[in-house]
Amino acid sequence: MMIEEVHIWRGTPEQRSLRGQVLKATQFAYFDAQLEHPDWSSKSVLDFGGNRGNILHDPECEIRQQNYYCVDVIHEAIEEGRKSFPEAHWYHYDRYNCSFNPDGIAHLPVPDFGRSFDIILAYSVFTHTTLEEMRDLVTQLATKLAPGGTLAFTFIDPHWQGNLKWRLERLNAEVDWEKFLDCSRNARWCSLVNNKLFFDSNGRWPRERDSCMTYHVFYTEEFIREQFPHATIRPPVNGEMQHCCIVQA
Repeated sequence: MMIEEVHIWRGTPEQRSLRGQVLKATQFAYFDAQLEHPDWSSKSVLDFGGNRGNILHDPECEIRQQNYYCVDVIHEAIEEGRKSFPEAHWYHYDRYNCSFNPDGIAHLPVPDFGRSFDIILAYSVFTHTTLEEMRDLVTQLATKLAPGGTLAFTFIDPHWQGNLKWRLERLNAEVDWEKFLDCSRNARWCSLVNNKLFFDSNGRWPRERDSCMTYHVFYTEEFIREQFPHATIRPPVNGEMQHCCIVQA
């Protein structure tokens, strides 16, 4: 059984104790490749859903702390990031998320930063929100781009190199996931809620906010192209499983 990102923030004491050992810091290399190596040192960057500023933990990261703004729904993550990178800018975004921030405020607008950004990044954010939230948040974020700016966000295609199969196989080996995979072959998008799979749907989840719920959403490349027809879609790089959707101002 794999440990989920949500568990290191909202799981058992044992799971939360692993937080220092679980830090993904490959985001800079990923976006640097997808955006074709911009001059990061001169760019203002908004890391939407940036957790504790994971992208800055890459020793090769060229983003200047003073130009870096991080937003996340996890208050503890923002506080940890602030301690690690005090010259950067940190914002707790108390918006409802069924998994990471169930006590948050539904439909809370993206904060006003008093400025626009050259680059806005969102790594593995819309893999944990509903379809409607993704549409809403992408629209809001696009308004915060400077002229000529770039918004880049990731999504996971369930059919690309067995992404969904990889995820399901690591949840519970005793379940016949092949049966579910057969059902998913024609799905344009799907959600995985507490290990229950829903096709072409956001899924359903319990109302109890004390539960630590896992929530994953998968979109095919074709479906994302339909949602954002003017965007550029690029395949995964660097051994990652996530595609990149790039929207220009």
